[in-house]
Amino acid sequence: MDRIRQAVTRARSGAKQTATSTAAKHPQGPRFAHQGAGGDHPLAEDRFASAACNFDQFGAHRIISNEQDPVLNAYRVLRTRVLQRMDTAGWKTIAVVSPGAGAGKTVTAINLAIAIGAKTGAHPVLVDLDFYRPSVSRYLGFREPPSLLDFFEGKRELDEVTVRPDLNDLLVIPNERVTRRGAEFLTSERADQLIHTAVNDYKSRTVIFDMSPLLGCDDTLAFLPKVDCVLLVAASGQTRVSELKEAKRILAKTNVIGTVLNKSPRALMANQYY
Repeated sequence: MDRIRQAVTRARSGAKQTATSTAAKHPQGPRFAHQGAGGDHPLAEDRFASAACNFDQFGAHRIISNEQDPVLNAYRVLRTRVLQRMDTAGWKTIAVVSPGAGAGKTVTAINLAIAIGAKTGAHPVLVDLDFYRPSVSRYLGFREPPSLLDFFEGKRELDEVTVRPDLNDLLVIPNERVTRRGAEFLTSERADQLIHTAVNDYKSRTVIFDMSPLLGCDDTLAFLPKVDCVLLVAASGQTRVSELKEAKRILAKTNVIGTVLNKSPRALMANQYY
């Protein structure tokens, strides 16, 4: 009996030390629930390479991994509104765009994907199609990720450039290379294959594309006819009215699901985030 009591005491002591160590390492509060690499996505666990996120850098890039972050609720509201509109219309693909650089479209795309991934059965896929300034893998902290351009250039299959991050129920198709042939790639049969595979084979309820800014290159213009809808991101105090008007003109024949006002003052966020 004494041996059993000693064993139980050691087990409880070890558990307490582990909990204390975890709390000290992440004092900002609990992160989003995640279950190792890939979470609960229905596809075979060994189909995709795993990719570890650098959670310690999430705050610097404004990526939310903390359940206590006050901005989290805004992205949950955004998730619900986006999914409601997309489900009503039967849409599966959404491009996140901005008029110019620096508006925070990549941050919005990543946080939206994480928020959707937290919803049971959503199986989102996040795709980095910003061929001028690819940033998704850098913001998530992936080390030596594959490049989507290898797929477009016929060097690798889509499964080989798709990864499972250690975030719940999310697949990411990252890119690490810059190209000026973006419009050519995004109007090719490979682009159609990418969409078809993500929606049908990967069983994704929502495929999110992080695109290049609308103004300054034709990559996004070339790809827009292939997506169901667009989420427009503008930066408070940065995006000009003239840029928004030009973006509105460009998107006249596109299903604009809504506009996100990013970088708004924290005091206004609760009531005027959108």
